[in-house]
Amino acid sequence: MAWPRRCAVVVAVLFSLLVAPVPAAIRAGAQESTSTTGPRLTTTSVVQDDGDGDGGLSTGNKVVFLIIGLVVLALVLIVITWRYWRATRPVRAPAPVVPSPAPPSSPRKTPTV
Repeated sequence: MAWPRRCAVVVAVLFSLLVAPVPAAIRAGAQESTSTTGPRLTTTSVVQDDGDGDGGLSTGNKVVFLIIGLVVLALVLIVITWRYWRATRPVRAPAPVVPSPAPPSSPRKTPTV
């Protein structure tokens, strides 16, 4: 079945786009080591780098991709449910045959008044 495999690839690509890129500022901050011998600062600031802009996806783009991924997942579940429902639909049993009443063996007598 090529279709479920294709959906799995799409989900994997969307997941990698959401999780894999780490902004450059976070990577630079993670590489710095802290020292207990130096003075402690009470405020921190992140310098915005106006370089080539490889900071990954913005938060808005991540939210859009997440919403698209959830919609695709919902559509996949709808299709899977529909196919399961179609595959397991019970066959309708034929209507029961009601035997017709047997004709009387003797003619009816008419009541006398």
